Amino acid sequence: MKILLVHNKYQSKNIGGEDIVYENELVALRGILGGGNVFSYEVSNDDISKLQLLFSIWFSYKHYKKIKALVLKNNIDIVHVHNFYPLLTPSVFKAANKGGAIVIHTLHNYRLWCISGILYRDGIGICEQCVNKRFPLSGMIHKCFRKSRLQSILAQLSFQYYKMTKAFSQVDYFFVLTQFQKNKVKSLGIDHGKIILKPNGVDGFVKRSQIKGGYIYVGRLEASKGILLLLDVWKGLGLEYTLIIIGTGELESSLKEKYNQKNIIFKGKCSREETLKSISKSKYLIQTSLLYETFGLTIIEAMSLGIPVIGFDIGTRKDLIKDGVNGFLCESNELRNMIMKSYNHQDYSELSENALLTAKQFQNSLVTLNQINIYNNILEKE
Repeated sequence: MKILLVHNKYQSKNIGGEDIVYENELVALRGILGGGNVFSYEVSNDDISKLQLLFSIWFSYKHYKKIKALVLKNNIDIVHVHNFYPLLTPSVFKAANKGGAIVIHTLHNYRLWCISGILYRDGIGICEQCVNKRFPLSGMIHKCFRKSRLQSILAQLSFQYYKMTKAFSQVDYFFVLTQFQKNKVKSLGIDHGKIILKPNGVDGFVKRSQIKGGYIYVGRLEASKGILLLLDVWKGLGLEYTLIIIGTGELESSLKEKYNQKNIIFKGKCSREETLKSISKSKYLIQTSLLYETFGLTIIEAMSLGIPVIGFDIGTRKDLIKDGVNGFLCESNELRNMIMKSYNHQDYSELSENALLTAKQFQNSLVTLNQINIYNNILEKE
C-alpha cells in the first residue's frame, strides 16, 4: 500500500491545527508503513503571489501535473488531501483520480459550505446563511473571508466554480473528526456512504507536573473563540482565580489594556513545547470557543497531561468532554458559576485520571493503526 499525503500549509507565522495534524500524521504513517510507502506533497501560503493566485485559484495546472505524475510514477494507491485551498485547488482531486488513486479528503473545516470555514459570524454567532444557497451573497456582503471584501468575493466565486464543475465529486471518501461533525456534514449534503470517522491523534510531549494551580486558555484572541466572554467573567472573580492566556490575534493589544489585572496573565504567542508545559502546570484548561469546531486538539492535549477541561456545550465538545467525568460542560451564561464550582472540586483527582483515560483513546499509535485499517478496507472494497 502506497499513500500520498497532500497539504496546503498556512503561513509559517500563523501555524494552524491542520498543519500540526498533517505533520503528526505523516511522521506516524511513515513510522509504521515506512518512508518508501508514504509520500508527501505540500505547499505553503508563505509563497502566495496575489497576481498569480488570481488566475490559478480556479484550477492549478501546475500542481495537477505534478501530483498526477507523482501518483503514476510511484503507483500510489491512496491520495489523502488535508487542506487544498488556496494554492492547490481541487485540481489535486482530479489529478489523483486521473492517476488511478483513491481520493480521501479530511474535512478540517466547513469551507465547502462557508467561505470562513467555521459557520460563524461575529455579531450573530452560528451562521448557516450561505449553506445550500444557489449563489450565496451573505459571505461576500459581510466580508467573511479574512474580513476583506475583495478576498471574500474571490473566495465565494472560486468555491462556486468548484461546485459548478463538480470538483468534489472526484473525492471518494471524506474523513471527519467527531461524531458531531459526521452528523453535521451529512445534514449539509454529503452522501453518508462517503463519510468516515477518523479522529486526530496526539502524543504526550511534556511530563505531567505535580504543580496544579490556576486556569489556562489557549487559542486565538478573537470574538469567535469566546475570549471576550471569558475575560468579562474573569474581571468579576477574586484574585485567587488566576487565568493564563496563550495566543495572539487582532484583539491582543486592546484586551491587554482593558483587562490589566494581576490574576490575568497574557503570555502571547508561545512555542508548542512552552504551551504544553504551561498547560501541564494548570488546574484546568478552559475552551470557550463559540464555534462548532471540527475537533478540539488542545482539549485532548490537555487531557493527555491529566488536565480536565471546562468548555461550552457547543458542537464537538460533547464528543470529548464528559460533564463531571473528565471536565465540565456549561452554557455560556453559566461560565462564572462553573469556574467557582470547579475551583475546589472535591473529586479533582478523579477528573484528572479520567482525562488521561479519555486521551489514551486518541493516542497517535492507536489512531494511526486505525487509519491504516481504514485505508486497507477501502482498497479491499474498491
